[in-house]
Amino acid sequence: MHQDKVAGILDNMKETLSRLMCRPFTPADLRALYAIEEACFESPQRFSRALMRSLTHDPDCRTWVALVDGVCAGFAIVGLREPNELPDTTTGPENAYIWTIEVLPFFRRKGVARQLLRRMEESAREANAPAIELHVAERNSEARALYESAGFVAGEIVPEYYGPEGDGLVYRKMLQP
Repeated sequence: MHQDKVAGILDNMKETLSRLMCRPFTPADLRALYAIEEACFESPQRFSRALMRSLTHDPDCRTWVALVDGVCAGFAIVGLREPNELPDTTTGPENAYIWTIEVLPFFRRKGVARQLLRRMEESAREANAPAIELHVAERNSEARALYESAGFVAGEIVPEYYGPEGDGLVYRKMLQP
C-alpha cells in the first residue's frame, strides 16, 4: 500500500511538472502575485503591496512566475544588487539575495518551488553573482529541506529575524560559472 501511495505522488508530480511553465514577471501579474502573498503569509510576515510593487519593478531584481495550466501557482523574487542596497541582509559583495519563493498550498510538493529556485539561480549566474543567499524561518523544515537538497548550506542564526515568532537562518549556495 505504501509503495502505491508513493507511486501516485510521483505520478502527480510528473504530471504537474509537464504542465509547469516559469516565465518572467509582467506588470499584469502583480494582482495575482499579491493574492499568493496573502495566501502564503500572515501579517506581519506578509510583504506590503508597495514593497512587492517596488521589488517586481526593480531593474536589479528578477521576478519569476510559475504557471500550471495557465494558473499562477507561485512566484519568486531574487535581488541582484550590492548588499548595502538591500536592507536587512547579510549578503557578501555582489551576492544575489532571494527575497521570497511562494507557492499556493494546492501546488506545494509538486516541484513548483524547485523550478522557481532554478530560475533564480540562473538569474544570479547571469548577473555573475558568486553566491546566492536567503533567510528562512528556522522552524520551516519543508523550505529548509528544499534549499538543502538544492545545495544551499545553513549558516548563521539571526535571532528574532521573523520577530518574536522565530529566528531566521541564513542559507548560502556558491554558484559555479
